Amino acid sequence: MIKLSSFLASGVVCFTLNSAAAFAQDVINTPALVSPAKQSGSNIYEPAFFTAYAPRTAFDMIGRIPGFQLQDADNKRGLGQGGANILINKKRLSGKTDARDQLGRITAANVVRIEILEGASLNIPGLTGQVANIVTKNKGVTGTWEWRPEWRENLQADLLDGQVSVSGETGNLAYSATLKNESFRNGNFGPESLYTPDGVVFERRDEVQTSNGDNPGASLDLTWTPKPDHVGNLNLEYNQFNFNSRETSKRSGLLPRGEDLETLFSRAEDEWNFEAGGDYELPVGPGKLKMIGYYAFERSPSISRFDIFDPVLGQTEGIRFFRDADEAETIARTEYSWTPSQGRDWQFSLEGAFNYLDIDSRLEELNITPDPAELDRVEEKRAEATITHTRTISPQWDVQASVGGEYSEISQAGGLTRDFYRPKGFISTTYKPDDSFSIRTKIEREVGQLNFFDFISSVSVQDDFDQAGNANLVPEQSWIGEMEFGKDFGQGNTFKARFYGELISDLVDRIPIGLDGDAVGNIDSATRYGVDFTATIKGERWGLDGMQLDLGLDLRTSSVDDPLLGFSRRLNDDKIYYWQIDFRHDIPSTEWAYGFYADQFHESEVYRLETIQQFNFPVPFSIIYIEHKDVFGLKVRADVRNLFGSSDDFTRTVYTDRRDLGVVDFIEDRSRPFGSFVRVTVSGTF
Repeated sequence: MIKLSSFLASGVVCFTLNSAAAFAQDVINTPALVSPAKQSGSNIYEPAFFTAYAPRTAFDMIGRIPGFQLQDADNKRGLGQGGANILINKKRLSGKTDARDQLGRITAANVVRIEILEGASLNIPGLTGQVANIVTKNKGVTGTWEWRPEWRENLQADLLDGQVSVSGETGNLAYSATLKNESFRNGNFGPESLYTPDGVVFERRDEVQTSNGDNPGASLDLTWTPKPDHVGNLNLEYNQFNFNSRETSKRSGLLPRGEDLETLFSRAEDEWNFEAGGDYELPVGPGKLKMIGYYAFERSPSISRFDIFDPVLGQTEGIRFFRDADEAETIARTEYSWTPSQGRDWQFSLEGAFNYLDIDSRLEELNITPDPAELDRVEEKRAEATITHTRTISPQWDVQASVGGEYSEISQAGGLTRDFYRPKGFISTTYKPDDSFSIRTKIEREVGQLNFFDFISSVSVQDDFDQAGNANLVPEQSWIGEMEFGKDFGQGNTFKARFYGELISDLVDRIPIGLDGDAVGNIDSATRYGVDFTATIKGERWGLDGMQLDLGLDLRTSSVDDPLLGFSRRLNDDKIYYWQIDFRHDIPSTEWAYGFYADQFHESEVYRLETIQQFNFPVPFSIIYIEHKDVFGLKVRADVRNLFGSSDDFTRTVYTDRRDLGVVDFIEDRSRPFGSFVRVTVSGTF
């Protein structure tokens, strides 16, 4: 650790000294803080506001807007309503592509302005809270690129992470193309101890884990405007994911119960996936008709291996689990929107979807005749209809309400078929007594998304814990309520407090199946509620020009009756708290900036049939960085990460039988530091 810390410090010093010779030439006419313009209750951010940050893409610009938090589309069913709180020229993002990816393809030079709007005032069902509308205009062929090499102690350098995007326009066709590779080279190492129920250590393990992954991909976005009020979008994306992980464990018995042996666990996956989405909007009658189509396919062959080696006898056990998974999703959606009068908007939508998962798996053990391959398939056919109304009641009040329903049929190999109907909808309001204060509320009936893998049995070769399939699994349903208070103190200083609660029925969690089955299933009811605070503090008011501090805190609690023992506990793996600090200082009249970031989260335990386990992160993750915005025309940033020595910790209590029948057998406790490391980010435009 000392060696790497010295290397990190030397790297940052060298970066600073190499650029210091040019420091005298770095003096620029940085404008004073440009306040956003106010217009009809919205904030307008012109390009001049972002000049001091030297943004390369629209994503860079969004990250500098005080008080705004980018919310990507969550894992809701289908295309549905709402999505990311981002609009491009007043239009929702097309398809299911990650909002960060789409914003990263828009060069900052093509951004005319960014408008922060109230979601409830827009005729876009499901959008609530602050929404960023990015107004763009193509200015010829432009492009951006970014390279993010990373160095970690005792690991291969990651030199392949980066992307390049190009966009432009020819006639009535605008285009954007991206090539990228999201790669990682991770690892941790440390001791694990096994304890008897009375706290005596009976076995020590020295463990080393490494994981490497590359996710190369290409995407193409096309926008076609053949005539006024007609617009079509086509999004194509292809990705590969090549993953390899390896974990070695050298075990030493301290008591007769302990064992002297070595184990090797490895896992590999070679996935490829394809996504195509498109939509076309045109005027029909008094309104606009939008037709949307989407198709995605993923093939994921994987293998898990676990081998045991005796120091005298050599390999004594070996197990292999092979699984080939094919997943597909097909969606067709139609939306018709009309405005009978100013301040009153309506939208009617229909959506149909067909999803499936095909699994081909087999298990092989050393010196044992392998079992034949198991084939399984899960399908879902789904349809939904909704009608949504948006109304401006007064200059201070906006209301949006939606009501609808969903019909779903789920079938599985073997002839089991089930169908069900679920109501859904929401009502949201925004009240702004003045331009600096807002109150937002929302009540929603939501139907959760299913993971088809939970229907099918699987094997954990490393832990020797099987997961039973559950053909009776149904989507969970929730009543969700939230209230948010927002205050703008001027000069970029903001504060928000959001209170939320959730009443859940058919909770998807771990349940017992039969006498000894452990599966994902449904629990009748549960609750979850919490509060999160966010604040942005700008330094100009206190004479600290160029300084920005972003703070966040999320506190949550939850409750469910344990399906085995009946006592009340938190939901499995549910957030307990999360906090973050993000400080940045753009030094006035220079091209220099520096900053610090830290965050930490804590989640609840996971209760299974025979175990209770929890991942812990006792030390905050942290980053310190220095940035120069014009190194021969490039932006260069050097990070030192994990300054405080955060580690991946894990505890597990294992019972002799089901938790309701057995007693504690032993306890595992491990701590694996992953060390400090360096990342350099180099970005440019063309």
